[in-house]
Amino acid sequence: FPVKSLELKEGTLELNEYQSIFRIFLKVLEERASPVIFYLVLSVACREEEHVCETDIQDSIFKMMNKNSTDVLVKTLNVAWEIFDESSGEFSSNIKLATVSRFLLPALLSASSHLIIVFYKEKLERLLKVVGDILRGGEESKVKTLTSKCGSFLLFGALYSKMDQAQVHSKGSELTTLAADVLRISNLFPQGKGDGKEMSSFLVKSITESRKETFQEGCSEDFKNLFRTFHCSIQNCMISVISCIQNIEKLYNHFIFKDGSIWATIIDTEKEIKFEMEQEQLKTRRRQLVTIRQNAQDSTMPATNYIQSHYLSDSSLSQDIGHYDFTSSLNEGLSDTAITARVNEQLSSVACHFLELEGDELGSHPCMAQFVAVVKHMESKQMYPVPTGSFSEADPPLWMKSILGVLQCDENHRNVKLFILKLILSCPEVFTPFSKTFLVPILTLIGSGSLTGSEVINYFVSDLLIMLLSWSTQTGVIPDGSEMEKMSAVRVLSFLMRNIHHDRRDILRHNLELLRSVLEIWKPCMVNRVDMDILERLLSSSQQGEEGSGVQVLAALLVNEMIDPEKLTDQKLALSLISRVDNKYRKVFQAAAETCGMLLKLMRNKPSFFDGLKSNIWRKLEKLNNSKSADDKNRFLEVLYFMHRHYPECVKDFSQGFQYTLKFKTGIQLSQCLEMLLATTESYLEYPENLRSELKMIGLQSYLIKNNSTDQKIALQILDNVIGSMDSALVKEYLDVIKDLAYHSDSELRKIVMGVFSKQYTSTQDENIKKMSLSCLMTGLSDKDSSIQQSTIDFLTSPDLLPRDSFDHIK
Repeated sequence: FPVKSLELKEGTLELNEYQSIFRIFLKVLEERASPVIFYLVLSVACREEEHVCETDIQDSIFKMMNKNSTDVLVKTLNVAWEIFDESSGEFSSNIKLATVSRFLLPALLSASSHLIIVFYKEKLERLLKVVGDILRGGEESKVKTLTSKCGSFLLFGALYSKMDQAQVHSKGSELTTLAADVLRISNLFPQGKGDGKEMSSFLVKSITESRKETFQEGCSEDFKNLFRTFHCSIQNCMISVISCIQNIEKLYNHFIFKDGSIWATIIDTEKEIKFEMEQEQLKTRRRQLVTIRQNAQDSTMPATNYIQSHYLSDSSLSQDIGHYDFTSSLNEGLSDTAITARVNEQLSSVACHFLELEGDELGSHPCMAQFVAVVKHMESKQMYPVPTGSFSEADPPLWMKSILGVLQCDENHRNVKLFILKLILSCPEVFTPFSKTFLVPILTLIGSGSLTGSEVINYFVSDLLIMLLSWSTQTGVIPDGSEMEKMSAVRVLSFLMRNIHHDRRDILRHNLELLRSVLEIWKPCMVNRVDMDILERLLSSSQQGEEGSGVQVLAALLVNEMIDPEKLTDQKLALSLISRVDNKYRKVFQAAAETCGMLLKLMRNKPSFFDGLKSNIWRKLEKLNNSKSADDKNRFLEVLYFMHRHYPECVKDFSQGFQYTLKFKTGIQLSQCLEMLLATTESYLEYPENLRSELKMIGLQSYLIKNNSTDQKIALQILDNVIGSMDSALVKEYLDVIKDLAYHSDSELRKIVMGVFSKQYTSTQDENIKKMSLSCLMTGLSDKDSSIQQSTIDFLTSPDLLPRDSFDHIK
């Protein structure tokens, strides 16, 4: 075997063989609970932070605990206990803590109540005395004490997670009686009252006092990390104890959240936390054990389908597994298959001790899963009122106010604030009703740029913004209550605009979608507050790849009417935009053309600026149209098409350049040309006497009968717009062409046809046209599309056309 499994590369034959052999040992461990095999697996796995078969190991431990008798299991678990409790120095601090957290803890969390009592009765005196130990001596001595304390607090967390209040916080139980005797004899808790609450009170008191412990300057990095592990273990233990013995939110706040000094002790403030820009570079999600006792009512907690890809999911803190007694007596008389089925069923309930969190630095923090679990625990227990309406007036519970204070305190380290934000991101539905309280403080942090460590839109900022936007969508709360709130939103908008560009198209697209969502949902806070300097820098940027980003930003701002037209009268900005029409990349010049159309539409009431803008754009179009280059001709049509989508008047001045050459065009270009002609049909009506020749030169009839539903629909709409100005002979000619389209496979096309014939039936005096129109409309009564049937019936039964009884007779 290699010393560490990570020495073997993923996907290699060696790794596959290693995993196969290792799983054989795990299978034997499941069936026999052999102390020798348990020690072998433990000694191999604990050499590294996470073994390649880590999930298999955890699952095998659960199965082992469910398939074997209490006596056998106690002997096996004692192997791990002896490693943790040895004092000769044979095992390092890391090995001891890994033994407890990755072997003892999962085993105890899936053990029967009877096994828990047997195991802890033997170890309780030792555990209580370790908790009561005082840090003395030099660094080496303190390392030993800290290691023992860390493991002991982890084991107490497991105890309070597995047992109910009557067994660990009431008079008369075996454990509380034993604990009271140990504490009294050892004089560890002289203030005990003999009420069975001594053990819990002693632990809470010890944890509270231990929070003041800290390392001295100049100590080693390993010692600092051990101290941090110690503070994490006492914090997790406090959460386990309080979750077991209390149901009052005020006490949760007091013992878990209120002390603002705890955050700097459990979070490494010397390490710079970095976030990747590419979301696929995120580490995989990791299962993490939590030691919070859950009751059956927790299973009623609704699942939240959140709009962002990184949120906590599939967390099943829903069942109390403490009341199961998985001793071998349950398996007596059952076949191997039945036992396996029972174990697999029991494994699903064991999952309640796991949370699956993102495997980044914050998500994999040893306290994160425990905090997420206690937050969900408080919510499921309904410890505080949760509003269902009037969200802008919602008063958050005390614990939320405590973490809000951490976010708003300038003295708190960036890493501490990131941890709190990650906690909120991991259970956003809990905070949704109180979004009014958190919206502006989080926006302020994002807008300051202090969260990212650099000016980029990384996945963390993106997730935060998506969460805030979701809150606003669900509650109607937006940052518009005061000038300060509006400025927090404006700063975020400026941050997004500055950092919108990315060389990867998918990330740029994501950034633009984020910007558009911000503009749409928080529009009232940002109208006429756009930083024009940032916009001008984006539009004038000459950096390769950035040419289109500024255009996209301007387009998003114009679509949402975010900019006062007075601020757009700068010719420099307009010229920068128009220059993008010359860009060699299609995505850039198309966006520039469309944005030019938006700008023309917006500024048409500003003649002094509009005339100059239009003149500059028209010169650009004329240059392209007059060019002999085929590429320029094609670009001219594309630019004109995208511009006309917002300013259709532009087609009239340039339609002569393409309308009589449509027969030489195909595909998308032909469809775009027909759309442009549709936008300018009014020009054909200026000289109705020329309509026949104009339509013939365009070739409209050929597009009506051509087997291309897209072009046919556009041609039908052109016909619908001009047929009212035709003479009867021309109308009959075109109706003859389109009557067979009433049987077309495209239902949208059939609807247009029915519309044309309906208008002709009511508007014409020519009996032949009326008869043809009615004949075609009658086919609509048997159309396979029910909406066409209904619209035809509604038309034919209207009082102006035909009485209902006559219609029924004809039908």
